[in-house]
Amino acid sequence: MAERYSGLRWRLIDGLIGAGRILRPGRLGRLQPYVLMLPAILLVSVLAVGLIYLGWLSIHAYDSFLMQQGGISAQQYLLLFEPPSGPFYQQTLLRTLLLSLTVTAGAVLLGLPLAYVIIRTPRRALRVTLLVLLLVPFLMGEIVRTFAWYLILANRGMAGWVAGLFGIEDGGLLGTPLGVFIGMMQVSTPLATLLIMPAMRRIDPNLERAAATLGASPARIWANVVIPLTWPGIVAAIVVVLLLNIAEYDMPAILGLGRLPFVANVIGDIYRLQQNLYLGSAFSLLLLVVSTLVVVLPGLLFLGWLRLRRRQRRMAA
Repeated sequence: MAERYSGLRWRLIDGLIGAGRILRPGRLGRLQPYVLMLPAILLVSVLAVGLIYLGWLSIHAYDSFLMQQGGISAQQYLLLFEPPSGPFYQQTLLRTLLLSLTVTAGAVLLGLPLAYVIIRTPRRALRVTLLVLLLVPFLMGEIVRTFAWYLILANRGMAGWVAGLFGIEDGGLLGTPLGVFIGMMQVSTPLATLLIMPAMRRIDPNLERAAATLGASPARIWANVVIPLTWPGIVAAIVVVLLLNIAEYDMPAILGLGRLPFVANVIGDIYRLQQNLYLGSAFSLLLLVVSTLVVVLPGLLFLGWLRLRRRQRRMAA
């Protein structure tokens, strides 16, 4: 019996090896890029089907008393913009965007020097230690991390105790925008640093030394050498961190004590408490459109500005 199963295993391994020789990418020729893209295309297709379904639900009326779907209507979008519920949803969307943009800006500003210090650290052991410390926030769950900040920022918490040493009365930071900002910065800053590091690593240190030799101050070296050459990493950090912050759920719910909900919190309440899939779908699509515009429009404006500068330089030349 053992010999029979052993022979079956070897046949299976031989079959896999033969299939690998037939299906190896080198034999696909021109079809190789498209075949390698199939898994990503399938995943995007599934997400596209979900978005189409959300769009279909969002353009239908809904009777919350009978819990029945009505005909095609703009009722759900009107609820998002017209009184009495419209101002609340608009304020929630505005709060989400403002806090997300603020956290993203703070994370990138802190991530730039952090990435520079880690990249320019000469000792490998110290560099690895800094990387491990940078990854610590990702080694625990979102809920655990949020409740840890809850204990620190609560009334009579650690932050209040430290403030009391300097004679500052402890009022607690829970339920305030500053408390939510601090909690979101813990994850956003390491993420921005990791996204900036590959671009900063490609900068030749001799360029900085040459600029210093020509009399450039550290500020001018950063403004004219480091930041322009790190710009692709900065853009990637802004896009990724901003989109993750816009979709944040736990930090506003726990550190904000429910007083400062983000759009994700309100959508969750609409689905869970109101059981209104139609209004939740409309708000989800509105958030998707707004976040896409927030990310894409500044990039298009910046590219247009770069093209204008290039034309001006050509005309001057």
